[in-house]
Amino acid sequence: MSGWAPRPSLGERGVAVPMAVLIVMAMVTVASVGVLALTYSATARAVRAAADLVAVSGAQAYGRGGDACAEARRIAGRNDVDLGTCSVTGDQIDFVVEVRVSRRVGWRLPGLPEQVASSAYAGTVAGIG
Repeated sequence: MSGWAPRPSLGERGVAVPMAVLIVMAMVTVASVGVLALTYSATARAVRAAADLVAVSGAQAYGRGGDACAEARRIAGRNDVDLGTCSVTGDQIDFVVEVRVSRRVGWRLPGLPEQVASSAYAGTVAGIG
């Protein structure tokens, strides 16, 4: 009786296909959540980097006597982010440029934010220390 296997009872017949479907559905759900999390993470990282670049560009323009917010708007557009706010505090020597940028998230689920935003500061401050 080496090839003998117990026969499934009538209550267990046909369980393999629905069980396999449930397992595949669970795997697809986990993979989708993972892709969504990676999308938010990558977007947030890119927005933080763009905010830093936009603030530094605005500060450089202001330090040369230009319009900080016009330069910030131009650089924000080139980095595919929306410039929400831009402000300059201080004078031509001691100043800080503050920007807030945002970008829409590609994939999203109901209840999660539609966009990711970040703020950054750049400038010069003399006389500290």
